Amino acid sequence: MKVYIACDMEGATGIISQDQTWKTGPDFENGRRLLLSDVNAAIEGALAVGAEEIIVADMHDGSLILPTRELHPAARYLVGVAQGTPRYPYLDESFTAMFLIAYHAMAGTSPAIIPHTMSSATYLEYAVNGEPVGEVAIDAHLAGVLGVPVTLVTGDQAVCAEARLFLGDIETVEVKQAVDPNRALCLPMAETYEMIREAAEKAVRRASEVRPFRFAEPAEVRLRYKDSEKVPRGDGVRSFNPDPWTVVYRYERFEEHYGGTWPQRGM
Repeated sequence: MKVYIACDMEGATGIISQDQTWKTGPDFENGRRLLLSDVNAAIEGALAVGAEEIIVADMHDGSLILPTRELHPAARYLVGVAQGTPRYPYLDESFTAMFLIAYHAMAGTSPAIIPHTMSSATYLEYAVNGEPVGEVAIDAHLAGVLGVPVTLVTGDQAVCAEARLFLGDIETVEVKQAVDPNRALCLPMAETYEMIREAAEKAVRRASEVRPFRFAEPAEVRLRYKDSEKVPRGDGVRSFNPDPWTVVYRYERFEEHYGGTWPQRGM
């Protein structure tokens, strides 16, 4: 049994500010350890119900977020930024489930901690086939096209509701209740560790009940930018600009936007 874990950071236990999520932030080292606790809890839960292989993709802000010396020894870790390769290397049809740990709600969500889609500095909205989406749905499709269901999402109450909206009755763990973009009622790390560990166990056991998620295809991706000067110019064939702030891409398969999928291969 194999489990793939993608981790972001804004949705981690106790994180409410970019002071904790930016590498130059004054509380970044504490933020890293808060995230590490959530990730290790998910690993422990998966191991408890028979996972024999676990890959953790360190996906936040250029990667290199998880403290190297404290990584759980039972997992392997994907570190670094994609450069023309698929968003999730080594993710293939052989995996039983995917977890999304420490995720945040999509751009425009309120109340939610640091809501955005892909880039808080770049996009006002990210829509697929006319519907605004966040990173939960995006990453669930990248797994779902391979037949792998996302069965666990952790973060604030907003991202958990978003996950259930798109993915249905999956396991979610609300580690905090957002009040404002930078304020939340947070649970202690010891409590959320147990909550995530238990949810991870259930998420693996229930994997066969969860339907893999996919966007309808062909797919249209519409990106609305905050700054019109940063909008890429469409080529008039596969992409175009309906207005100065927006670019629209058209794909036969949505995953083409992220370098396709990873072919089955050994490591």
